[in-house]
Amino acid sequence: MKRFCIISAILLAAATFSAGAQGVEDALRYSQQFYVGSARTMAMGNAFTALGGDLGAIAINPASSALYNCCEFALTAGLSWDKNTADFYTTEGTYSSLAGPDRKRFTVPNISTTFSVPTGRSGLVSYSFGIGYNKLNNFNSHVAFSGNDNGTSLLGGIAAGLEGVSSSYLQDLNAFNIGYCTPQEIMAWDAYLIAPYVDEEGYSYDDSYIGATENYFLDGGLGVNNAMYKDLDLTRGGGIYDMSLNFGLNFFDRLYLGANVNINIVNFEENLRYSEQATAGNYFQSGFKSMDYTYWQRTDGAGVNLQLGAILIPVDFLRLGVSYTTKTVYDLTDSWHETMTSGFDGSNPEYASFESESPYMDYDYRIHAPKRLSLGGALVFGKVGLISADYEKVDYATTVMTDTEGAGFDDVNSDIRNYCYSCNIIRLGGELNIFGGTSLRAGYNRYVYDAPAYQYLSFGLGQRISENSSIDLAFRTRLDDYYEMRPYDDYAYTEAGIAQCVAPYAGISNSAYDVMLTYRVKF
Repeated sequence: MKRFCIISAILLAAATFSAGAQGVEDALRYSQQFYVGSARTMAMGNAFTALGGDLGAIAINPASSALYNCCEFALTAGLSWDKNTADFYTTEGTYSSLAGPDRKRFTVPNISTTFSVPTGRSGLVSYSFGIGYNKLNNFNSHVAFSGNDNGTSLLGGIAAGLEGVSSSYLQDLNAFNIGYCTPQEIMAWDAYLIAPYVDEEGYSYDDSYIGATENYFLDGGLGVNNAMYKDLDLTRGGGIYDMSLNFGLNFFDRLYLGANVNINIVNFEENLRYSEQATAGNYFQSGFKSMDYTYWQRTDGAGVNLQLGAILIPVDFLRLGVSYTTKTVYDLTDSWHETMTSGFDGSNPEYASFESESPYMDYDYRIHAPKRLSLGGALVFGKVGLISADYEKVDYATTVMTDTEGAGFDDVNSDIRNYCYSCNIIRLGGELNIFGGTSLRAGYNRYVYDAPAYQYLSFGLGQRISENSSIDLAFRTRLDDYYEMRPYDDYAYTEAGIAQCVAPYAGISNSAYDVMLTYRVKF
């Protein structure tokens, strides 16, 4: 139904793109959460499960609002960008290049307000209600790499993957809707980029194929033995945004309870371009000169969950917190479109180039994202400052994907159970109040799967402007994250007697940065 693309860093494995169904990478993409919050919470590593008292923390622990004894409004705005570098490893050597320009985006990760209502009682001191908008995940990225390679090709992989499939499925006028072959395979056939395989005796097979970038050898084998220039550019955007309807209770100014009904809004867009070009001369028996492939996808939808939290202050210097989030059930729609263009040597312009495109397609499905449990503790040193620590547990192996009727995706769910891991998230933060209403802050996050996958460092400061207003500034950086990406899968030809064709790959080093500013006012 759609291509298989970059796998999440959770899997810590090579990634490819090819036409395929909704898969493990989709389930992980919409299950992960990387809190942004307000400038204050981000600067302190979002270690706020036990702290509360900040509108950016409502998405972490809904009891945060119950600590307020007044009404408050907060607005956070800032800039996010990522930086990628790539080393492209091919059979002809290593080609290093900057992976596209930095991907910069203006963002508003938090808009929240809460209303605290005193009861005048000694037991239930007050209750609060409010609404919050928080960013939970950022999909913005730009990856690009290129280089010469003479070992394998995307077209060779497409041809090998079709072995055993009758060409009648590719030629069917309704081929895109039948679903027996992928759009990528159909377009390669329509653009004359794959053809039936012919053996040494001249017999043409109906269910075995050769790519336009493969040559027949004298020994009867086939393969790529001429250089091609390969170029990939992949841009992603969007994120997950949480709309929280919050309610909190304050008992004795010691025990604080809260609940959120969370609506998680998803938007994701991807644009991929991949090309292969003959570098010199008419070295390919097919007359191949070039192939260009594009893929566009957009995902929209929303999910709902219930979040419960509590904060306990047994003594003035100690705070303890817990937050539990039920499974999030997402209803999502994928829309996508693909094109493929070919170029050949030839004296007749009519046969020099061809183009094929898929219909604009869409598919509805559901993802049941895993539940989350967060525990926290904090030490408060009067008006001097504080330190805080959180531990959050989420098991991505429990993620489930289904169709809209609650069935299907058995193979995908099996892969999720086999290849996804539970994640242990550690958040640390500290704040030091110095002079004139100024505070210095720092934080650290570590997302641990079977091996460390993500680490964040953050810093910030806050300044009280008046009795009822303040401003906070924060900077956060994600330390380098490395993963491998392949432009297509390894493949093998049975008819030609080739055991394995190993695709080139790029080693991607990625880092990300956020600068946020929050203005808050009490009323």
